Amino acid sequence: MTVGYLFDLDKTLVTYEPEVPGIFRNACAEVGVEPTPEAVDTLAPSYVETFLEFEESPYVGAARAARDAGMDIDPESFADTYVDAEIEATHVPEGVGDLLASLDRVGVVTNGYGPVQRRKLAEKGLDAHIDALVCADDVEAFKPDDAPFDAITDAVPADDYVMVGDNVNYDIQPAAERGYRTVFVGDAADAEGLADHRVSNPSDLAKMPTLMRP
Repeated sequence: MTVGYLFDLDKTLVTYEPEVPGIFRNACAEVGVEPTPEAVDTLAPSYVETFLEFEESPYVGAARAARDAGMDIDPESFADTYVDAEIEATHVPEGVGDLLASLDRVGVVTNGYGPVQRRKLAEKGLDAHIDALVCADDVEAFKPDDAPFDAITDAVPADDYVMVGDNVNYDIQPAAERGYRTVFVGDAADAEGLADHRVSNPSDLAKMPTLMRP
């Protein structure tokens, strides 16, 4: 029996130090501007609002909203700086690359923005261990919709699947409904009784390869 191993990306295969608020501050420092409270408040909702339209980079949409909230920035240039800061903050826990290399069929299915997610995988050395990547903008739909899961299973055909992710609603619940085995990454109580297995954080995945086996 062939098994496909499907992973979320952010906070599953990679972690962030600093996380989003710190990434934003670092980007602001790089271009020499102060992050206003209004800009901080609008960043995440503007990113999501832009992304849902699938017409341009959500990073540009978020930067444009920050400019409109009082920051003296060029949105496209600042978006590039922010992405650079996000890549710099991206870390692969020890052993994760070896884990992926040990698996025969590996797919990544993420609600992140494709160009940035592909750059993360390439620059952090994980792309060589992955057979296929499906991002939200590839299918113009977000997990838990069927489209991302249909696309990744088409790209990584197998008799059975294991889904590994850090979000119950986006990763574990829809995968369980499709009959996949699941591994939850995190400590959220709502994964109890739903995920087949769980680990506390991404670094634990490398210590528990038996969870990924048939």
